Amino acid sequence: MLLLRSFGPAAFLLREDGETRSFKVCLGEPHTCTCPAFTKEQQPCKHICWLFLRKFRLPREHEYAFQLGLSERQLLEVLQGLHQAEAHRTELDASAAAGNPSRIVPGQEVGSVCRKVIQAQDVCPICQEGLLLKKQPVSYCRFSCGNSVHISCMKVWANHQRLSDSQEMLKCPLCREDFSSLKLLQEQVKNAAKLFTAAEREKPDRHLGVLCCSCRVCPITGTCFKCTICSSLYLCENCTRKGCHSQHPLALRATRKEKWILVAAGSTGDPKPQDESTVAEFFADSVLEGLPAVKVRSGSLLLNEGMQCRICLESFRLGQQVRTLPCHHKVTGAADSAETPRRPSPQTPSPAPPGGAQDVPRPAGRHSPSRVSWASSRWDIPGTLLEGRV
Repeated sequence: MLLLRSFGPAAFLLREDGETRSFKVCLGEPHTCTCPAFTKEQQPCKHICWLFLRKFRLPREHEYAFQLGLSERQLLEVLQGLHQAEAHRTELDASAAAGNPSRIVPGQEVGSVCRKVIQAQDVCPICQEGLLLKKQPVSYCRFSCGNSVHISCMKVWANHQRLSDSQEMLKCPLCREDFSSLKLLQEQVKNAAKLFTAAEREKPDRHLGVLCCSCRVCPITGTCFKCTICSSLYLCENCTRKGCHSQHPLALRATRKEKWILVAAGSTGDPKPQDESTVAEFFADSVLEGLPAVKVRSGSLLLNEGMQCRICLESFRLGQQVRTLPCHHKVTGAADSAETPRRPSPQTPSPAPPGGAQDVPRPAGRHSPSRVSWASSRWDIPGTLLEGRV
C-alpha cells in the first residue's frame, strides 16, 4: 500500500502496490473510503485499517483500530500520537539529534542538508515499511528534513506529481519542502536497480544454496530444518519426517527471511514449532574475512547516486572497504568495522559436541558476523549458502 497524497490531517489518497486505481480515505465520524468494498459493506476496509495500523501505528488491540468512526476528540488523540509512549518518542528524538552531526559530504549540493541517521524505528512515509527491516535502497530529503524514503516509493510519488521538466523539484512526502530534483531521482532509480540480484526474484520458500545432508537435494524447497548442534547440517521436510538425524534437537523455518524456531521435542514424525524461541547462527570470522573485498576509489561506480550498502543503507564512501557476498550483494566491510567482535580465546577449551563444534555466542553489531547466517538470510536479503567455500 502506498500513501500518495494527504488532503489535510485526516484525508489521504492511497494506492495498492502494483495497481493503477487510487482511493481516497477520510477519517472521522464516520470513516469513508471510495473503494468498492467500503461502498458495498459500509464497514472499515483494508485502506482504513492500513492507515490506523501502519501510518498511525495504532496497536491491533486498540479500541479505535476497527471502529466505524471516531469523534473529534478521539481522532485528535490518534493524529497527535497520544497512544504512543511520550517518553519513548522523546528518547528517539534525542538520540536522532545526537546521532546526526553536521558533516560535509563530497559532491553535496549547495544549500542541501545532511541525511539523518536511520534509526531502527524509522519507516518509509509512503509505504510505511520499516527502512532497516525491508532493506530497500533509499533516498533522502536534501533541502529540508533530511529523512529517508524508499527510492521505489519516491518514483511512484514523482509519477503522481506529474512533473514535466527533469530539473523541477520534487516535494518531500513528510515536510512538503523541496526533496530533490526529478533528474537526480531518475539517476538514483537507474543505479539502485543494479543493487538487486537474481536471488531476490526467487520464491521465498526456496532456501538458496542450502543442501539437504540426507537426500542431497539442493536447494531445499518448503520448510527447512537445521541441527542446533552440528555445524551447517540442514534437512528437508521429507527427510525430517523419516527420522533422519533425530539424535539432536532441530530448528525450522518456512522461508529464507524467517528466523529459526526450535522444533518441539518428540515431534520428529510431524515436526512442529516448539514456541517463538529463535535460534541464532554463528560462524567463524575467517568466513567473513574470506569474502572478496575492494577499496572504493575515486571514479568507482559505487560512488554513484543511489548505490548503497544493503544492510545499513548508508552510501559507499571514498576509501571504504566493500565486501561482496556470494549472492553478489555489496555491503560495507564488516571485518574491518569497529563494531565487529572477535571470537574470544577461552583459557580452557571445552570439548566439542558430537557432529561438529558449537560456536561461542557473541554480541551483535549491525554488520557483525553473528547477524549473518550460513544461508545469508540473517542479512534479510535472499542469498546463497556460504558453506565456507569462499
